[in-house]
Amino acid sequence: MKPQEEHITAGILAGGRSRRLGRDKAFLNWQGRSLIEWSVMRAKGITSNVYLLAKDRAAYQHLSCPVLPDFYSTSSPLSGILTVGPFVKQWLLLLACDIVLFSDRLLPFLWEQRTPGKAVVVRSKEGLQPLLGLYPVELMGYWEQAYQNGNYKLQPTLQLMPRIEVAEYELPRPQQGEEPFLNINRAADVEQLQRLRTDMRVQ
Repeated sequence: MKPQEEHITAGILAGGRSRRLGRDKAFLNWQGRSLIEWSVMRAKGITSNVYLLAKDRAAYQHLSCPVLPDFYSTSSPLSGILTVGPFVKQWLLLLACDIVLFSDRLLPFLWEQRTPGKAVVVRSKEGLQPLLGLYPVELMGYWEQAYQNGNYKLQPTLQLMPRIEVAEYELPRPQQGEEPFLNINRAADVEQLQRLRTDMRVQ
C-alpha cells in the first residue's frame, strides 16, 4: 500500500464538452494512450482511490476505476467536485483529463507540500490551476457555498481558500526537460502535443 493511500481520493474531471477544441479531448491519443488514460495512470501512482467524474458513464466504463455521473445539473467542473465530495475522507486530489505532460514525481511532490487546513495548488503563467491541486476535506465547504451562490467558476472560489501555491518552475521536470504540463483546449495545443516526444515511461 502506498504511504498516502488511505488519505487521498482522486477525482479526474472528464465531463467537459471541449467546446474550444470541437471534439472530446479525453480520448485524444498520445503515445499509445488516450489523455484520460494518462491522467488515470498518474493518479493511480499516488492512490488507488480514483474516480472519473463524467456525464456519460458508458464512454468511460473500459477504464479501471468507478465513473461518477454528475449529481448536479450545471455544466461546470464544480458539479463534478461536489459529486466526488462524499467520497473524500481526508484529501481530494483534483485533476483534469487533459494534463499529461508531468513527471511521475509531481503528484508525490505536491503531497509533500501539504499543510493541514490548506489547499496545495499549482500556479502557472496562466494563473492558479484548480484542477492540479490537493484539497483537505475541511475546505469542501467552499465549493458547496459557491454552488449555492451560483458561482460556478473555480478560480474565484480558490482565491478565497487558505492555500499553498507551488510555482510552475518549482515542479519536478519531465525527463526530456519539456514543460511540466500542458492543457489541451485548442487545436494548436493538439499540434503542440503531437510535436512533443517526451519519454513518459513509468519510473
